[in-house]
Amino acid sequence: MKMFMVEFALGISLASGVLFLVLLTSYILNLEKAKIFLSCITSGFALLSMILFCYIQKANGNPDQGMEFQQWYFPILIYLFLIVFGVVSFITTIIKTIIKKVKSK
Repeated sequence: MKMFMVEFALGISLASGVLFLVLLTSYILNLEKAKIFLSCITSGFALLSMILFCYIQKANGNPDQGMEFQQWYFPILIYLFLIVFGVVSFITTIIKTIIKKVKSK
């Protein structure tokens, strides 16, 4: 069961990273609807990955003494970056869409 969870966490982490890159591409191509969709999915996958990472780390006995930054804080920082970027992207895209609709009336 634990091995399945590690593989699942790895797959979700890789998917959130790929979705982040696709989200950045949607910014370059200026695809508004894709930004809304991808930002939600990226944040959700990153949150799920962070929860699984924390659970797996705790189950394996926490990070090693003196290696807390590399084994605990840095991965969580990356997940938090993806979550915050997705949420901010979602909010700004929605606000821009609403402003465009109001100006077009």
